This record gives sequence, structure tokens and C-alpha cells, in this order.
Amino acid sequence: MGREKKWGAIGLDIRPAPHVDVVHDLNIYPYPFKDNEFDHIEMSHVIEHMKRPLNTMSEVHRIGKPGATIRVVTPHYTSQLSYGDMEHFHRFGYITFLSLKNTGLFKIKKHKIHFTDLYKVLGISLLANLGPRRWEKYFSFMFPALYVEVVLEVDKFEDNPKRLIEDYMY
Repeated sequence: MGREKKWGAIGLDIRPAPHVDVVHDLNIYPYPFKDNEFDHIEMSHVIEHMKRPLNTMSEVHRIGKPGATIRVVTPHYTSQLSYGDMEHFHRFGYITFLSLKNTGLFKIKKHKIHFTDLYKVLGISLLANLGPRRWEKYFSFMFPALYVEVVLEVDKFEDNPKRLIEDYMY
């Protein structure tokens, strides 16, 4: 699978590679970027590898400009892609990102739960995406998903700065 970057993108990974511009362990905070540096952040198959995903999202909030978009793709918690990899520390679903939205620091701009072709043909994909909360509660283990994709928008408060870890962790 190719690892082509979009023009102007900064590739970051824990190991050096041709597509990597910055070598950094994302489990080490702070990240080597300025506050409000990015308009868009791609996190494809990243967050499940983080030891402290709230700290990760706090850093993403810090380095994202107000209104920046963050695209997160991660195996759904019902997928064997999630629990079959020993380097995955956490499992995620739609409800995870709904909880993140409830902090007020992120808005959900788009969400999609991805399935195998069979579940698309049977209409399960359509039903799950029309009511993701209900599907996760009642049907997700009968009809497991592959992964969840969420596009978040960074919401920053100029007059009353809020921080994910300090204000929302208990």
C-alpha cells in the first residue's frame, strides 16, 4: 500500500521512512509543533496506538487552528482489526467521538461506520449509519463493522480557553 502524501503535508511517524518529515513518538507530549499551526490533521490508524488518547486529542486541539478539521480513521471496536493487533491499546466507536464532541472542544462534521461488502449489500451499513448510537447499543456485535471514520472540527474559545485534560478528565 502506497504512502503518498498530499502536497504540502507534513508526514509524522515514530520511525524514519520516505514519507516521514518529522520523526516523533506521539506518546511523548508536547508535540513538536506550534499552537494553531494546522488547518487539517489526518489521523489514519493512529489513535488506537496511543497510550493516552485524551492527551493525544488535547495536543491535536492545541496544534489545530480554530476551525481546523481532523480526520480520524480507526478500527471499530467490534472489528477483529481492533482486537487482533497487539499494538492497539484502545478500542473506539461512534459513541467515543460523541463523548469527545460533548466536551465542546470539537464538533463532529461527518461520521461513517465502514462495513464489509456483504453488510453493505444487506443494508446493514445504511441502517447503522442512519442510527449509529442505536446500532452500537443493540446490533454491533451481531453485525460487526470494520472501522469508523470521523471528521472533527476544532472549536477554540478565545475569551475562555478550555483544555481537554485539565477541564474534562476526572
